[in-house]
Amino acid sequence: MTNKTAKIAKQWLDDADAILVTASNGLSISEGLNLFANDKKLKEVLGDLVDKYHLPNLLTAFAFKYPNQLDYWRMVARVVEYYGNNYEISNYMQDIKKIIGNKSYFVWTSNIDHHFALVGLTNLFEIEGNSFEGVCSNHPAEHSVHYLASKLHEIYEKDQAGTLTEADIPKCDECGAPLALNMAGEDFQINQKQVQAFQDFIQKYEDKKLVVLELGIGPRNQTIKAPSM
Repeated sequence: MTNKTAKIAKQWLDDADAILVTASNGLSISEGLNLFANDKKLKEVLGDLVDKYHLPNLLTAFAFKYPNQLDYWRMVARVVEYYGNNYEISNYMQDIKKIIGNKSYFVWTSNIDHHFALVGLTNLFEIEGNSFEGVCSNHPAEHSVHYLASKLHEIYEKDQAGTLTEADIPKCDECGAPLALNMAGEDFQINQKQVQAFQDFIQKYEDKKLVVLELGIGPRNQTIKAPSM
């Protein structure tokens, strides 16, 4: 970015009535969470599961059809513990918060890491869900969404201690069925409160100075980039 371009961008941000942050995988990768990488960190996060199931990356780890639910939840708990429960705000997130300042804002993201919420940016639309939420595998649309941060930490600790059992698998509070992660897929339940809040934000600022701050979105992205354009 040239000095002239940077000055123009700063002027737009300073003059904006509101800021819409749009973010996808590129931002997560900048923070160190790469769903596609086959590197040392993959083994550091997933441990023995990498060799046991020949997992080449985190994306495959989430999609893999595990022969037992214990190993599936081991995987989820290890990922969430490393990238979520132990998350420390990155320089990128600190910069985003500084840019937003006291302005009205909304975040529209396909990232499942929940990092925006973890740093307090709660005007948020997670269009593909996040790895902290679970839905009933029998009645995903009818039963409540479960927030699993503390449960996943418990699973992680028992996994590390070698005391994890079938009884620790997260269950639906309403019917006792096993939970599934509430992320893009067959059982995904989009957060309707987030949808409504996002629609309200867009309607409020559609005729005002709304700056779109796009972070880490590929040119062919049809989930966020295309509709935001």
